[in-house]
Amino acid sequence: MTLQILELLNEDIDAILPLENELYHKPWQKKDYEYELNDNPFAYYLKLVNKDNQEIMGFVGFWIKFEQAEITKVSIAKKYQGHKLSKLLMADAERRMRLAECENSTLEVRVSNTVAINLYKSFGYEIVTTRKRYYENGEDAYLMLKEL
Repeated sequence: MTLQILELLNEDIDAILPLENELYHKPWQKKDYEYELNDNPFAYYLKLVNKDNQEIMGFVGFWIKFEQAEITKVSIAKKYQGHKLSKLLMADAERRMRLAECENSTLEVRVSNTVAINLYKSFGYEIVTTRKRYYENGEDAYLMLKEL
């Protein structure tokens, strides 16, 4: 299998919505992605594609606001989780953040999501604070930061 990281396009939205629904408690809707791809000047979204069959296996989203980046999504289809594919997306996003001369990167993650927390820690992110009742179900989030 040959993997490729490409820009996420409008025509990809319908293909990632099932993945979004599979992975998130409160999934983004089509209009959310249309806004991110078409109207948000700070947004960057990339897809991880199996080049052999063009299947989108995952995607990453981040914002670059001047010297700061913020990761909004790191998503791998459940059937591909556990194969370190999120590391490919994280590394590519970080490379782009550095090219844009970002000084740091932040993200929020559910305190219960130990797999994601460990991924982010492996990239050098540190927990800087807890955001109480951040999610719609009342769960707290960690705010994590990495100096680039």
